[in-house]
Amino acid sequence: MANQFALPPALKYGLVAFYGYGAAVHIANILSWTGFDWMLAPVKWQVLDGLYLVLDIAVVVGLLAGRVWVVPALVLAASSQILLYTVLRAWVLGVPADFAVVPTDVTYLNGLVVFHIACLAALGAVFWRTRQRA
Repeated sequence: MANQFALPPALKYGLVAFYGYGAAVHIANILSWTGFDWMLAPVKWQVLDGLYLVLDIAVVVGLLAGRVWVVPALVLAASSQILLYTVLRAWVLGVPADFAVVPTDVTYLNGLVVFHIACLAALGAVFWRTRQRA
């Protein structure tokens, strides 16, 4: 079917696990379970939590259902977070002192950048390999 999309199972379920974890983190943030009162958090963090919760859920559902629309959802989720945590890092982290990040938070963000680059590289490799077989 034209609206179906398949990845190698290890990649598919690995992405489901990581993006599912991402969704859980955003839910925990929204419920104020991660060390700060979400209702007092900077509005940009609230908006980003909501946006990435929706994107993470879309990626998980799209992967599990094998829908082709998961590709743009995954590319948007990964590339926008790379942009946020590199080029726009000062904006994301420019928050009141009560919400200032610690070095371990910065290390976590660096890890997210590497993870999202790896996701895009893996997706690109699958597409490249598929085209080579055609």
